[in-house]
Amino acid sequence: MFDIQQLRVLQEVSRTGSYTAAAASLGYTQPAVSYQMRRLQKAAGAPLVVRTGRKVRLTEVGDALVRHADAVFSTLRAAEQEISSMVARGGGLVRIAAFQSSCVTLMPELVTRLRIGHPDVRVTVLQAEPADARRMVRSGEVDLGLLCNWAGDDLPDGERTMTRTELLRDRRCVLLRQDDPLAARSTIDLAELAGRPWVMEQFRDRFEAACTNLGFEPDVVATVDDVSAIQTLVASGLGISLMSEMALHAHLAPGLVARPLHDWPLRHTYALLWPDMTGVQAVKTVLDEIRAVADMLRERAGFPDA
Repeated sequence: MFDIQQLRVLQEVSRTGSYTAAAASLGYTQPAVSYQMRRLQKAAGAPLVVRTGRKVRLTEVGDALVRHADAVFSTLRAAEQEISSMVARGGGLVRIAAFQSSCVTLMPELVTRLRIGHPDVRVTVLQAEPADARRMVRSGEVDLGLLCNWAGDDLPDGERTMTRTELLRDRRCVLLRQDDPLAARSTIDLAELAGRPWVMEQFRDRFEAACTNLGFEPDVVATVDDVSAIQTLVASGLGISLMSEMALHAHLAPGLVARPLHDWPLRHTYALLWPDMTGVQAVKTVLDEIRAVADMLRERAGFPDA
């Protein structure tokens, strides 16, 4: 039988890519991590890692064992939550990782509903890109993730054994000044925007690939990850931008308009968690309330049905 602490060490080695970094994260010495890994490899009967320079990489056996370790720690976390919830009569702490625009739309409404209807349920919120949120849900660092991806994309790696709850869909919009010649349009084609200066977020691979497919390279004059800063720069006349309807519902600066980008896939927002977590009352309460908030937001903002 595998030792639970050794599995935790393997999990950190997988996450950090080195024994030294894993030791620092766990508060161990590097020799202690090496010892635990040797014992775990002996128990497994096969190498779990191989060295690649100063880093280590998991073998196929190591990858399989990490997947099981993720499930084990999720189950333990669910047990802790269930007992805590029973003791607190349905209350408890639920840790959430959420992408940027959901933090300014879904999360404030959720917190308000919990404060009024479920005061024993508490949440912590960590803003994280979907890939990081997915990793944190799998490793048990958070109990529930709010993630997004684009219609037509394949199911991301790591989600096939997890529970995915669709919440809502929204469109990608072009953000312009009101005096822009294209502001009167109901929708805008990306091809019409070749040669325009752009104010964009750091993660923009899909946008750049779409521009390349249309035969132009976007002139990105500012890279900013803050929604308010992007809107302020667009309002100043520095450039135009792309922004989700969800973020625009939370705030649209005076003097700006948003027009849907024509023929662009819808963005899907969904909750991700381990199946065991749906049996924890506090987590179930949070998930139910998030669904209710998404329904309300969809009706209020006119988003497409999920």
